[in-house]
Amino acid sequence: MTLSKMYTHIRKVSLRHMIWPIFPIIVAAGILILLPFQDMINPIRVSSTEEVIKAVEEGHTYLEVSIPRLIYSGYNHMKDSDVYGEYYYDLVDDSSCVFFLIEPSEEGENKSILSNVSIRVKVIATNGIFDNMLEMFSSVIDWTPEGVASVTKPYILSQLDYSYTTYLVIFLAVCGLLTYGIVLFVYNLIFVIAPWMSPRIIYPKLQYERKLFNINGFVEKVVKEMEQPRICEGNMYITDHFFVNIGKNEICIIPTDKIKFAYEHSTLKSFLGMHLDVTYTLHLKCTKLVRYHVTKLSLEQANLILEYFKENEPDILIGYTNENKELAKTIINRSTGWFKR
Repeated sequence: MTLSKMYTHIRKVSLRHMIWPIFPIIVAAGILILLPFQDMINPIRVSSTEEVIKAVEEGHTYLEVSIPRLIYSGYNHMKDSDVYGEYYYDLVDDSSCVFFLIEPSEEGENKSILSNVSIRVKVIATNGIFDNMLEMFSSVIDWTPEGVASVTKPYILSQLDYSYTTYLVIFLAVCGLLTYGIVLFVYNLIFVIAPWMSPRIIYPKLQYERKLFNINGFVEKVVKEMEQPRICEGNMYITDHFFVNIGKNEICIIPTDKIKFAYEHSTLKSFLGMHLDVTYTLHLKCTKLVRYHVTKLSLEQANLILEYFKENEPDILIGYTNENKELAKTIINRSTGWFKR
């Protein structure tokens, strides 16, 4: 293992972690492009039905309407047996009629005419329910259904379908998703450029003391020792002063004199009652905050590391027993100095 190979491993890991943030970035950017959040959160303001018609013809779907008067049609939009909304309308020179679907009036309120109306609405297409209402409405005002339909715009300005809070929450969530994706992408890009700064090189002393300027020289020292390791088993190395594991997503470097407790733990994989495989995990405990494990080892690999520690590192407790567990807890509670500045 050379320094360049170690950094190449970190770069590959960082590049791999740069891939999936691309998906939330694409999704969030697509939503921001497709949905007109500018109009949804801060809709265009109109002050007359003529301006409403013009804004809709220009392609606006969300409007803030301030209009002098709306006339109650006498019909409501029902859901089950409850009044969901009330239909109001406004005429423009008897040539154009625009319908509004407004929240139900309070009990006892005069519905016939609403004055100085100021609401936010979403433009929605008419449907079969509205067409039936329009046909009945024509008989009330003594028009033919065809005559009413000819002057009525094929859309409804619905106050009920506009929700500022919902739009704002969606917008903030999408922006948060986009920001998260970009930050994660840039975060990993930094470690492609400067792999020696990567937190995936796990060495707790440097992490806690934040001596980032020492990391590059420190890694060089470790790599030099790895050129002549005392043990090299799979991706695990034991050098004169360090335990090193080249993991799938990180490189762990722990000084052997800081390891207080080491043991292996077996995991039995089974399917439908059939025992398929047994794998072993090597556990290393240093302090209350620092513990590391290497997974998916064979028994031979785990035992090789433990045997080396047993023969060459007498201060390390080997094997999981209740006695060793309690003794390790006592030693770890007593240990000082590793994290002191």
